Amino acid sequence: MGWLLGQNVGMRVILVASQIVLARILLPSDFAILALAGTVTSIFEALISFGVDDVLVQRQRTMRYWTRPAFVTSLGLSIAGMLLVIACMPVAAHLYEAPVLYSILPIMALGMPLSALSTVPAAALRAALNFRFLATYTTIELAVGQVAVIALALHGFGVFSFVLPGPVLAVVRAAFFWSVARPQLGQLRFRQLRMMGKASSAVFGSRVITAMVGQGDYFVLGLFASKPEVGAYFFAFRLAVQPVRVLAGSLTSVLLPALATLRSEPLRQGEAALSACRVLAFTTMPYCFIQAAVARPLFGFLFGSKWDGAIVPAEILSVGLAFDAVSWIAAALLIAQGEFRRLFIYSCIYGPVFFLLVAVGAHFGAAAAVGAATGVAIAVSLFYIVLPACFTFVVFRRTGVLLRSIAMIYVNSTTVSAIAVGAAVALVHLVPTGPLAQITAIVGIGGGLYIVLLRFVSPWTYNYVKNRLSDAIRAKRSGIEGSYSTTAEKIGAERPV
Repeated sequence: MGWLLGQNVGMRVILVASQIVLARILLPSDFAILALAGTVTSIFEALISFGVDDVLVQRQRTMRYWTRPAFVTSLGLSIAGMLLVIACMPVAAHLYEAPVLYSILPIMALGMPLSALSTVPAAALRAALNFRFLATYTTIELAVGQVAVIALALHGFGVFSFVLPGPVLAVVRAAFFWSVARPQLGQLRFRQLRMMGKASSAVFGSRVITAMVGQGDYFVLGLFASKPEVGAYFFAFRLAVQPVRVLAGSLTSVLLPALATLRSEPLRQGEAALSACRVLAFTTMPYCFIQAAVARPLFGFLFGSKWDGAIVPAEILSVGLAFDAVSWIAAALLIAQGEFRRLFIYSCIYGPVFFLLVAVGAHFGAAAAVGAATGVAIAVSLFYIVLPACFTFVVFRRTGVLLRSIAMIYVNSTTVSAIAVGAAVALVHLVPTGPLAQITAIVGIGGGLYIVLLRFVSPWTYNYVKNRLSDAIRAKRSGIEGSYSTTAEKIGAERPV
């Protein structure tokens, strides 16, 4: 968790810095083209792994028997995805009235089979809990990629700056991952291919629906709004979602293989997942609330009036997306239990709800004075406030967790965050200051007050996080943090007395 959190914090700094630079170089219409191209590629990118990476991690004890069928399945379907993207180019270019997609989409499609080459070694590294390498490499790759994007943008490549480095980085990643993981490729048996397809099909279905949800707001906006408005929303969403991806992504990446090793102990598995939910909620919620509070002075200081259309959507999305973090743990618990079909069923329920809300939000936002982007931001936030909480309760109910336990995770973290950040914003408005002073005051006062309130409202979470950090620091200083020969040894060494 420490390695991945360090990676994600570094990634966030790099991404935010690069997005600020690119926002000053490029136009909102360039970001809009990237968003619209993503609505085409994201659906077919789910074909790259077909869910085989999660299946491999869940079957880590017998992984060596499944690596070759997983590799063949992943590479073959990613090639099919590339061809499908190319076939959809005329439709997308006509639907969005963007001929530039004829040039953008083939480059993005080429990255699909190249990225698929890393699926098997990446799963082997995750199963071995080798997050040190994953974190280090991913951070370096992101930094190099963003530098390349900025260099291309400075040389006038426009929207092509976003996509040209992708295929090159995918080839380099595959070479490094295979050299480090060195997974053993067993014999290829067609019976295994059928079993792999059956086990992965539910994960694939869930990922397709997740990809559609992830791109659905851009797709709907592309039909209702102008290119600059789509670009403003896309830019706002990319900044607003970062805290959830940093914190929830770090925790679930570690938690999934750890929970998979506890699948024979369902009670401990459920307790570990619920504890992670509490920690994640009380960590993510204040981060997102502070981000919403500083959005206006931050945008004004960095961009002037160029990105004014992204301020209100960024504020709304920062609050709404905070409620989605806990559901990442619930999804990881289902995968660790091998409940791929159940996860697919839940995805089939919330997918149509998302599109309905987004369509309604875009329609009423365009008809009203707020604009389609703000209307979609409100709809997306309502979706993430309601649906993930229901999904989390349904998942944990099967482990014996009461509704009150799940509800209090959301209520307590939201209440404490709203009080702390709200008080900081009120104090800032009482004393008129410049943008930098406002940002510093909100972060300092809001963050400090939140820690104080957390200690009284949820002493378990406060003490848990404090003790884990203290243990990690002591372990580092005493030199007992080392590499474990096997995953089982590491899990066993960390079991409480």
